[in-house]
Amino acid sequence: MTEPIGQRFRSAILVLAVATTAAGQVYSPKVLLKGQPDASDLHSLAEGIYAQAGAHTPRQRAEAIWRFFLTDGRFVKPGFWYHIAGWAYEEPMGEVLDPLKLLNSYGFGLCYHIAPLLESVWKAGGFEDARVWFLTGHTVAEVFYDGAYHYYDSDMMGYNPVGRGSAKELPVASVHQIEQDGNIILSKLKGPKEVDPAAVEAPWYPADVREAAIGDLASLFTTTADNWLFPFERAPQGHSMSFELRPGERLIRYFEPTPAGLYYLPYKSTGGAWEEFPQEIAQYRIKTADGPRSQKDQRSWATGLLEYRLPMRGETKSVFEVHSPYVIVDAQFQFDAVLSTEGQTLTVETSTDEGRTWSHAGTLRGQHRGAWQIVPAVLTRSDHGRRTAVSGSYGYLVRVTKSGGTEWRSGLLRTRIQLNPRTLPALAAGRNELVYTAGPAMVRRSIMAEPSHVTNARYVSDGAQGYWVPIAEGPGEFVFRLAGPDGAPLAGFDAGGRFLDLSSGLAPDKFTAEVRKVAPFPANGPATHAAASIAWSTSPDGPYQTIWEYDPHLKWKDGIAIDRTLLWPEVDRHVKVSAAPELYVRYRIRDLALDYFRLAVETPGRVAPSALEVTHVWREDGTAKTRNQRIPAGASAYPYTVEIPKGAKVVNQAVIFECAATPGGAAR
Repeated sequence: MTEPIGQRFRSAILVLAVATTAAGQVYSPKVLLKGQPDASDLHSLAEGIYAQAGAHTPRQRAEAIWRFFLTDGRFVKPGFWYHIAGWAYEEPMGEVLDPLKLLNSYGFGLCYHIAPLLESVWKAGGFEDARVWFLTGHTVAEVFYDGAYHYYDSDMMGYNPVGRGSAKELPVASVHQIEQDGNIILSKLKGPKEVDPAAVEAPWYPADVREAAIGDLASLFTTTADNWLFPFERAPQGHSMSFELRPGERLIRYFEPTPAGLYYLPYKSTGGAWEEFPQEIAQYRIKTADGPRSQKDQRSWATGLLEYRLPMRGETKSVFEVHSPYVIVDAQFQFDAVLSTEGQTLTVETSTDEGRTWSHAGTLRGQHRGAWQIVPAVLTRSDHGRRTAVSGSYGYLVRVTKSGGTEWRSGLLRTRIQLNPRTLPALAAGRNELVYTAGPAMVRRSIMAEPSHVTNARYVSDGAQGYWVPIAEGPGEFVFRLAGPDGAPLAGFDAGGRFLDLSSGLAPDKFTAEVRKVAPFPANGPATHAAASIAWSTSPDGPYQTIWEYDPHLKWKDGIAIDRTLLWPEVDRHVKVSAAPELYVRYRIRDLALDYFRLAVETPGRVAPSALEVTHVWREDGTAKTRNQRIPAGASAYPYTVEIPKGAKVVNQAVIFECAATPGGAAR
């Protein structure tokens, strides 16, 4: 099937980060309780988990990360992660696997979400290796230490010691060991619904024990023909929690859905239509209208607001940018406008592909004086919500066009976001020690982009998902040009993507995070000449420096070769450069497919920093309370305390960051 190149590259999405600057900004501000793990950075998160658990040995550290992500709040308070199906999904990639998105915008998912997350946090925490297995019905992770792999399951909540003795001292089984001997699991039972407490450490697969289903769990491992190992990275890591607040902009993060019941409703593209992704399951009382709530306890998701008061400009046409580190639910735009004659108009449009295409939000026609409120275009309406032109994205542009002498005196962009409230600093009765930190003066933007050069490649699509493959012998090639806005010099860039060996006739399925059948590629036999690379240059003609190259020769750290592998490496690389005016990134594939491109550029901030107002909002014994803390301009770290009377009942409501307003500012 032949498609226009633009349409094909919107199927195989490229995420390109573009930096912008404005007068007086605050970069990546965050406030955490002293000792609270920092979910905005994987390495910091792992180190925080270790410190919180007092973990020092590899075994202790591996178990601390496993325990931190247990899905049932009975075992770890407040319960960072919980088990729920159908809500961690974003087009076009499908089921969300990026660890920073899962940690910060969601905090929930199924086994195929949590297993790659465990892999990523273990690796960020210093382990030599970790990897993911797909067992056809369940996805699990294992971590390498003491010369062997060890399987820990945060989703089903268990791990399996090998041998007899203290569960805390015996070695932990690998997936391959259980494949060979299912009795490693079954021997822990005293009866179909009774576990031997001396043989395990709690929790040990509590739901499976309750349902007398441990035999079924063991068979997932021992029926080895459909067990598949991901020997490379399973999860993309192209997302960043970096952001900036501009003068007149504030970020409100609530501890609960606000207003009550608000949530991000994922929609899936099936090629010809858009449908709600969550599925109702009457047996478990799962209703889409309830949102992504825990089925075990009172844990919930939360929402927030980005509010940006627009700087006034006299231009007929102005473009403003909204960037969110959290997934966007929807938005609302408010203007105060004067249209004194019938011929005057004020038009608002949005774009999520860096202005290549625009969606009409609304047009105000004279005569009019006063407030005007609109929302982005509604693209899909369904039983439980709607999909707007900005839903499910992490940023968008707003274009405001006036004609015939129209005057608009103020404007406010309100963007609603979804977040995991367990990443926020929750105040408690007593002395709360908090630490404010800010990131480096770098910003990132996500846009859709197209290559400047494509050679020997075609796009294979089933309408809902697809991939690029070489057309003929030799490599397929894609070249992208990277540049900063307004000629700003580049300080660095990220490049990545997902590469696919399709010779077995299996490809990723975005709807299930499992596998789907496709026509084998190459069609004439195994991928004996499989090769791929990512390289960069300061010139489109080169020379190019290689930053990643596909190595099909797997190296087995434990000496045990696995013959059932899904060779689908997720690749993300960072390169620092020095004041480059532009860069070129080249992807090459041979006997392999490529279905997603990820690129990011960095430019240094060039403006003076602003002061930041941090506000904590809570209820104390039913009485509304606030605490304002002003952070000096340019502060990279600032500790402060919040005192609450001991014994008080505290209900946290919000944490607010507001960038101090300064005269002027800049569109875009």
